[in-house]
Amino acid sequence: MLDLTSLSEKLSQDWKEKPDTNETVSSVIIPIFHDPHLGQGLILQQRSVHLKSHPGQIAFPGGVMEEGDADLLDCALREWEEEMGVPRSRLQILGRYAGLKTRTGYHITPFVGLYEGELKFSCNIEEVERTITLPLQSLFTLPFYALKIPNRKPEEYVYYFDLEDGLLWGATCEIILRFLKEFAHFDRKPKLVAPNLSQPPFLDPKRL
Repeated sequence: MLDLTSLSEKLSQDWKEKPDTNETVSSVIIPIFHDPHLGQGLILQQRSVHLKSHPGQIAFPGGVMEEGDADLLDCALREWEEEMGVPRSRLQILGRYAGLKTRTGYHITPFVGLYEGELKFSCNIEEVERTITLPLQSLFTLPFYALKIPNRKPEEYVYYFDLEDGLLWGATCEIILRFLKEFAHFDRKPKLVAPNLSQPPFLDPKRL
């Protein structure tokens, strides 16, 4: 699926670069695991429903850069430890992936890491509802949708995967799609659907 050797060669190895942006600067870890039964996959989390920002949303471990962070990688690793309860030493950082500006005023810098440990986590329950181990192969078969954002030129879309654990959408879904298209030959076309909710996430697959 993913050639991890060539992946590290293609990703940026510059940890210090900070994006030139007016958005709130943040960073995340894209944690890749390899399991004998599940194969390659991603470690995700469902954010606590009590958080002010994106409550209940499925996301990567990460957050906003703080004054004490040495750089964006240090920010992402600090958030990983705080949220997942696992030391950063269990991650082999393969490189920095392309940043993403969100529609909610954030700039996210992802760092790709190979997770070397058991798929058991002592999550911070104040921030994390639960962890999700998502086999990459499942993204080639799970229900996959797109919603056209009205009144946008050029045209923009919101993408969704309907996981057993909930909806994967928003910035996390966009990062995953870009990453898989670039490094895992992902070429699925989503089913274009109309929104059926009046507020984010704008889609309930059960109502299609």
